[in-house]
Amino acid sequence: MKPEERMKEINSKIVKSTLVGALSNITIGVGIYAKFLDNGEAFLPVLNNETVVNFMLTIAIPVWIWGGYKLFTLHSEKAALQRSLEKSH
Repeated sequence: MKPEERMKEINSKIVKSTLVGALSNITIGVGIYAKFLDNGEAFLPVLNNETVVNFMLTIAIPVWIWGGYKLFTLHSEKAALQRSLEKSH
C-alpha cells in the first residue's frame, strides 16, 4: 500500500474511533449523572433503573479505554508515516 493511501486509511480510522469515543463519553456522562446526581428523578425514566445505569457504565468505560488506545496508536502511526514521507521528499 502506498504511504498516501495508508494516510487516508489512518485518517478514516481516526474519525471512526473519535465517533465511538464520543458516544462512549456521552454514555459515561449520562451514567454518572444517573448514578450520582439525579436522586431518582432522571430526565429519562430508564435512568432511574440502577441495573440499566450499571450496564451502561460497564459497557461504555471499556469502549472508552479501547478508543483512547486506538487513537493513540493511530496518531503514533500517522506521525511515523509523516516523518518517513518528509524524509523521502
